[in-house]
Order: sequence, then C-alpha cells, then structure tokens
Amino acid sequence: MPDERRKDKRYKCLLPAHVLQAEGKHKLVQRTTVHDFSRGGCKLIVNIVTLDPGSDIELELYVPEKGLKTPLRAEIAWKKMAGDKLEIGLKIKNMKKGAKEEILKWIAPVGLEAKKKQKKLTEKK
Repeated sequence: MPDERRKDKRYKCLLPAHVLQAEGKHKLVQRTTVHDFSRGGCKLIVNIVTLDPGSDIELELYVPEKGLKTPLRAEIAWKKMAGDKLEIGLKIKNMKKGAKEEILKWIAPVGLEAKKKQKKLTEKK
C-alpha cells in the first residue's frame, strides 16, 4: 500500500498476536505477528489465505516486554501474497485507547533508534 495514502506514521515492530475471529469464523486461533503499527492500523502476516478486504477480523495483541495483552477489532484494508504467507493491512475499528497509546509509546522510540543506526551506517559508506 503506498505510504502517501496513510494518515498515521507506521512503526516497524514484531508483536505477537492471535487471530481470534476472521470473516465471521469464530474459535479461529492462529498465531501471527504484527509487523508494523500505527494509530489507525497495522500490518500482519498470516497463514490464512481466504481473508478479503472489507472483512472484519479480531485479534489479541501482546507486548510481552510491557506485560500488555489487548483485544483489537479491525477491518481488512488490503492484502498481498508474500511467498507462501499473506500480508494484510488492517484499519483499527476498536481498541482500548490506553493500550494503543502504550504500544505506540513503546515502539516509536525503537523505530527512531533503528533509523538513527541506519543513518549512521549510511554516512560511513
């Protein structure tokens, strides 16, 4: 998805999550990983290939380092295959505001530090 269409800055991360429900299928528990996160959405990589844009999905998102576990309800905004996995972009519909802020506060500095390191490496070349 082109960056210019995004309203909020996305931060790279690797946060564990469980898909609890997708496209109305209950009791669907699949481990997955959130690869980036923003105030309005996130990207995950899943093994389920039948998910379509416009569908609803429910996750439980974890930040082990913070002892945080929170439910998240979202709409699938886009999808694309990446090898044998499916990348999906989610537009967050419902998530505890405090949990969202806590995640952003934790991952944003991590993303900034990675950028600083990358810049230093580029300058050395």
